[in-house]
Amino acid sequence: MADIEKRLNKAAFKKAVDWGTEINANAALCGIYPLNAGVPILKIPPLEDEAAISAFEHDIDQGDYSAVDFSLDFDLRFDTLGTLIAMVMGTAGAPVQQEATTAYLHKLQMANSISGIFGTYATEKLDKIHVVPSVKPHKLTFNIAGGIIKLSIGCRGDRVIDDSAIITGMSSITWADKHNRVLGRQGVFHLNAQTGADFAEGDLIHPKSLLLEIERKVDAPYAAGSQYIVEPREPDKPTVKLTLEFNRMDAANKVYFADWKAGTEKKANMIFTGGLIETTYYYYFKFQFPRLKIEDAEYPDANIIPAKLVLRALEADTAPTGMTGITKPVQIDIMNKRTTDMLA
Repeated sequence: MADIEKRLNKAAFKKAVDWGTEINANAALCGIYPLNAGVPILKIPPLEDEAAISAFEHDIDQGDYSAVDFSLDFDLRFDTLGTLIAMVMGTAGAPVQQEATTAYLHKLQMANSISGIFGTYATEKLDKIHVVPSVKPHKLTFNIAGGIIKLSIGCRGDRVIDDSAIITGMSSITWADKHNRVLGRQGVFHLNAQTGADFAEGDLIHPKSLLLEIERKVDAPYAAGSQYIVEPREPDKPTVKLTLEFNRMDAANKVYFADWKAGTEKKANMIFTGGLIETTYYYYFKFQFPRLKIEDAEYPDANIIPAKLVLRALEADTAPTGMTGITKPVQIDIMNKRTTDMLA
C-alpha cells in the first residue's frame, strides 16, 4: 500500500487509445519520476441558483468539470521520459540500433498536429490511486537549474478519479532507468548564420543558462451529454522559443544586437552527452534548430555587463548545411537503450 509520504508513492504514464477511457498504466517501463507527482487537482465549479424565490440558497448543482491543467516537473534523464516528450513533438518512429550495441537513436520531429496523441497518468496517495484518464501533454520547458537540466511538461486532462476499475494497483510498474540525469556541464552549444557552414569550433557559445519552450496551443471544448472536455485540438500554430543568458558581454555576443536589427537569421544546436552505453556510443540529447530569428538582444545595466538573447525557432524552407532533412522548428535526437518507438 502507498503512503501519505510522497517519497514512498509511485507515478506512471502510458499512451492511451480512446479519449476519456483510462488505460492500465500499472505496467513495465511505465514508471516516471515527477518531482510533484500529486499535482493534478479535480475542480467542479458550482452552479448557483440566483432566482429570487428564497431569501437563502435553495439549490446548487455541479457544473461541467474544469479541464485538469497541470505541469509535471522532472530532473531530465536520458531515458524514462521519451513518451511524454514525443507526445508534444508528435513524431517518433522506430529507433535505429547503433551497430550491434545496446545503443538506439531516436529522432523526435514536430508533427503538423498532435491529434490522437494522449495518455493516462496515475499516482498513489495513501490507499488511493489518483488517475487522470486522458492527458494531452502540450508544452515542454527545458532549463538549467542548480547544474541539472530540468523539464516541465504542461498537460491538459479530462478529470481526476480515485476509483478506477482499470488501475487498481501499481505493483507491476518498472522504470527504464533511475540514473543518468542530464547535467548542465554536459552541454555543448553552437550558433552561427542560418546560411553558414556546418558548425565548427569557432561557432561554440557559452551561455550560463538556457530556457527552451516548445508549446502546442490547445483548447478545452465540451460536448453535449458530458461534463468532461473532449480531446483538445490546436487552434493556433505551435511556438518554439529559445532564451540564452550569458555571464558577460563579449566579442562573440556583442554582435547579436546588430544581427537583431538587421534581421540576420541563425541556426543552432545543443548537445548534452552523458555516460557510456557501449563501445563508442554515449547517452545524449541533441536539440537542432535549422532556422532562428532573433526576437530580442539585451545587455542590461550591471556592474559586470551580461548579455541575453531571445530567439524564435521557425520552419526552414530547406535544411541548412549540417542538418540534413531537418526543416521543422526543432528536432530532438535522443540516444539511449530504449529499443521501441516512443509513441508505440
